[in-house]
Amino acid sequence: MRTIHLPSVVGVGNTDLGQLSLGVLGRGRARPTVPHQIHWEGAAPYLVGAGVEHYTRAVERMDFLRLSDGPELRALAYTALGLLLGPGQHTAALVIGLPVEVMADTTLAKATLRDLRRWLIGSHTFSVDEVTTQLEIVHVSALAQPAGAYFAWGLADSGQWTRPAADLKAQVGVSDLGFNTLDLFAVQGGQVVARFTGGDTAGMRRAAELMVQSIRQQYGVSLSLHQADALLHERAPQLHTAGQTVDLGPLVTQARAIVAGAVVSFLESRWGTGRQFGHVLFTGGGAAALESELLAHYPYGVVLPEPVTANATGLARYARRLYADAPLVIGLDPGFGGFKAVALNGSPG
Repeated sequence: MRTIHLPSVVGVGNTDLGQLSLGVLGRGRARPTVPHQIHWEGAAPYLVGAGVEHYTRAVERMDFLRLSDGPELRALAYTALGLLLGPGQHTAALVIGLPVEVMADTTLAKATLRDLRRWLIGSHTFSVDEVTTQLEIVHVSALAQPAGAYFAWGLADSGQWTRPAADLKAQVGVSDLGFNTLDLFAVQGGQVVARFTGGDTAGMRRAAELMVQSIRQQYGVSLSLHQADALLHERAPQLHTAGQTVDLGPLVTQARAIVAGAVVSFLESRWGTGRQFGHVLFTGGGAAALESELLAHYPYGVVLPEPVTANATGLARYARRLYADAPLVIGLDPGFGGFKAVALNGSPG
């Protein structure tokens, strides 16, 4: 298994600074994070991942149409796949995770999958950091993103169910807290339980928006949503501005508390106490950030190992089950906060 996690930050530009430097003063000092450079035929060069804001203005689209096509999605997908697979020729089948709100709308789900298949299925050639990858995509399917978390919990890399048979029959609730979405997903006996399944936009984006607003009002500094989100995950968040270094700890604590309250309120409105579930699973970057708050209200729940990439891991395991003869299967979780990809080689036989 190979895993890639990219911040979903994209901008048009390059990292060439010409001869700009601080001379000997800059020698031996750590450079700012340099984003990946992606190029494919017919498109301008794009910068992707951490550090984009050091070189160009980031494009921050949060609409669901972004999940079907567009240069930002292609830049993220190609970068993740290029880093995941490396140089040479590859053939793969994909399973892509989409938000519950998208998959619950039949018209939107079919249109999104149709658009994804239109540009994904076929041959692709692209270069990431001047390393060229050729990829033939032969199959594309889609599932709700938290279904990936359920499969990460229940399936082995071979695609076979690895937990006790009783767990397959039990009612399981999955809460996927991402950057822009909060998805709830319930399963029992291999079927989705509609009563306890739904989606909202009460993700970590709201905390990031609070940080952006507060920092602009108090210090006159404008941050992107992804810069603000990074501050929410730092142990000692600081802001360097106008000759001073500001401790942002109190603002972070406030923003996290407000969002945690909104998340728990939504959970309780759909799940109540959650005691109807044999298992409660928390996943997503927001689950990692708000683990203590979530488990305080649902002490019998568990945050999955590697919650940021759990959806993509489960989707890859399901892809192995679905496309048993494919030489390579990939699970993609194109989250608004991070783009995750997991690859599994070889047929289990």
